[in-house]
Amino acid sequence: MALLAALAFAAPAQAQLAPPPTVLDFQALEYPDDEGPLDGAIYPGVSMTTPECGGSFRASSAAPAPMYCAYIANGRVGQALGVFGSPLNIAFATPQTTVSLFIAVRGGEGGGAFVEARSGDTVVDEADVFSTGPLGDAVTLTGANITSLVVSANCTDCEDVTIDDLSFSPVTQPDTETLALADGRVALNGNQKVDLFECAVDEADFSPCASPVTLPQLAIGTHTLRVRMFDVYGNDDLTPAVYTWAVAGPPLPQPVPAAPDADGDGVPDTTDNCTAVPNAAQADGDRDGVGDACEVGSPGTLAPIAGERVNIDVVAGEVFVKFPSGSLKQSSPGFVPLKGQASVPVGSTVDARKGTVAMASAQNSQGTQRDARLSAGIFLIRQQRAKRGSAAVVGMDLVLQSAPGAEAACARSSRSGPIKGRSRNTVRSLTAATTKGLYRVIGGAAITTAPDATWVTRDRCDGTRTEVGRGRVSVYDREEKTTVRVPSGRSYLVKAKLFAARQAAR
Repeated sequence: MALLAALAFAAPAQAQLAPPPTVLDFQALEYPDDEGPLDGAIYPGVSMTTPECGGSFRASSAAPAPMYCAYIANGRVGQALGVFGSPLNIAFATPQTTVSLFIAVRGGEGGGAFVEARSGDTVVDEADVFSTGPLGDAVTLTGANITSLVVSANCTDCEDVTIDDLSFSPVTQPDTETLALADGRVALNGNQKVDLFECAVDEADFSPCASPVTLPQLAIGTHTLRVRMFDVYGNDDLTPAVYTWAVAGPPLPQPVPAAPDADGDGVPDTTDNCTAVPNAAQADGDRDGVGDACEVGSPGTLAPIAGERVNIDVVAGEVFVKFPSGSLKQSSPGFVPLKGQASVPVGSTVDARKGTVAMASAQNSQGTQRDARLSAGIFLIRQQRAKRGSAAVVGMDLVLQSAPGAEAACARSSRSGPIKGRSRNTVRSLTAATTKGLYRVIGGAAITTAPDATWVTRDRCDGTRTEVGRGRVSVYDREEKTTVRVPSGRSYLVKAKLFAARQAAR
């Protein structure tokens, strides 16, 4: 299982870096114009003397005496300070805690240089240096309140002692810090030039490392990264920086809520083919995706019978059906949702205002089937029974029905007659598409018939309009008893006062 690392700062927070030490590199030393002894009045707060030469090198003096035993030597980089024939006394204006420098001894036998750190007249630290190389040995002296440093030769016939990069600080040196980066790594930093970083994770030993550090993947829990720097004198940070982070495991599994099961039959609603009635077996005799327990009609696999039943398949949207009074399937007097496919009795009313249905009906007693697709309307299914053994075609009537309150659009004023503009309001309509079948849409003022066409029949306040999209239809004027052929792309209005307008006229 993959571990997720969550980074957290150590507590208490990492303190700010200590100030860096002051470093004298002697690059500013110059001989006077007359090539006389060195004049070194260039380091405020530091006084250097060569007492056995009788001269001095005092940076704090306004008119320093020449330094008779000092000269400009070759240093680690550029210049260094060389002294011959005399010890070198270095006095600090304020007490120091850490003093480091590079020392080399040239010539002589059996020894090297000797360095003392003093607090007043008391020696607080000392060191022997045996280097004869090009300033390759570093020495560090520590102690409380170091006020001076004495560097002297400690060998026979030594020619001189050379020092370079004199570093001093009132606090312990060096110092290290860590910094969390946005990418999860940890940057390392030192308060002066870094010679080397060493890192240790948890209780492991220190080993060399480089910035930035990529934290390892470890066991779940809290871990620490300790970091120390080494300066150019070989001194390490005695108080390593500590970075703390936590490794967290994956989130605990959350209980999965039970899937909704409205009817409590053990089958989730998402897969239940009948969510309103318990049906654990999920029986679906006509394989229309609607469980038998929720079928509102007979199975859609039954063959249509002229004058008795038709098959309806819900193609899209929401469709409702109301069965004729006395039907065994009618459990309530109103409309019920129709899903999938079903066989419904003639006399049923279908509400497909927000859906589309495909209808299959028998056109004669021999079971010849014809199809239609109906939408955007409410219609009553009406068909006469076919004579037994007869091949005569029995037409299918789809009678337009009004939605509750829709006919109010045709209301008229008792004083002024019909309200202006309402005569063209569509009260009810039906879109029909037939293929090789005798389907008739019966409106208030006209009956539209077409064996193979697509059209819309609209009942308005002022009559029934038929709009033809494909094929040719026959429009029968119920008042005039005449028939008009209407081709595709055309429409025809049979004028009449319908609904409230007609009732008011009477």
